[in-house]
Amino acid sequence: MLNVKESLFFSRFRIHFHRLLILRSVVIAVVPLLLLAGFPSTASAFWLLGFSDANTLPPQALGMIAGTGGQYANVGNPSKSSSTIFLPHAGFRLGLADNFDIGYRLTQVALPFSSVGPSLGTEVDVKYRFTRPEAAWQAAFVAGAAYASLDLSGQTKNAWSPGVDLIVSKALTEKYTFISELRYVYTAIPTAPGGVSQNNVGALGTDIGLKIKLTDRVSLIPEFGIFDLRGSLIGNRANGIAVQAGAVLSARVW
Repeated sequence: MLNVKESLFFSRFRIHFHRLLILRSVVIAVVPLLLLAGFPSTASAFWLLGFSDANTLPPQALGMIAGTGGQYANVGNPSKSSSTIFLPHAGFRLGLADNFDIGYRLTQVALPFSSVGPSLGTEVDVKYRFTRPEAAWQAAFVAGAAYASLDLSGQTKNAWSPGVDLIVSKALTEKYTFISELRYVYTAIPTAPGGVSQNNVGALGTDIGLKIKLTDRVSLIPEFGIFDLRGSLIGNRANGIAVQAGAVLSARVW
């Protein structure tokens, strides 16, 4: 028979071992995406989908996401179409306090111009859930900003991109949660010829998704969205639309 100390030891060992297995699985999924994200794709694509419901992580809890998807965009006058069939996405979230968490993710800058080479950037955001935990519909506000170094016609330029989101979600069953998001992102290249006034784009749109619970700690989140693009590059207008679809695995590490 095991004594109390031995029982506690084995119980804690099982908990830590389970966490390590989850972390290992997520790392295996994330690392290849991080490596592939560093290589240029054939179009200037970027993620506008949020891949998150309105709930926030408890204080000190850690979550990770990793996935991929694609985009079709039609911009400019005359219009030009482009598509990207592989658009990687990976990130982390950490619970700060009740109804507050913070996220970090790798993202490609929101500039749908053929002369701007795809570039991997970083984004930080803070989410605040303003509904009660027991409410049928959950809602949250997200504010964030991204930064990246771009290849603009063979020259390196800096770009920054603030954005805001309104997320609503509702648990349909124990396994399925409906997600919808309204998002606006503004991106500018202040060091390009003409400055911010002639080198910018605003993206406004909405998406819908479904959070599918696979285990107590792992979920699959597919999403689809459509966005209106308004902007210019070196003074040339480049308005149009973008359609995106993707899916990520979301895991609670601890």
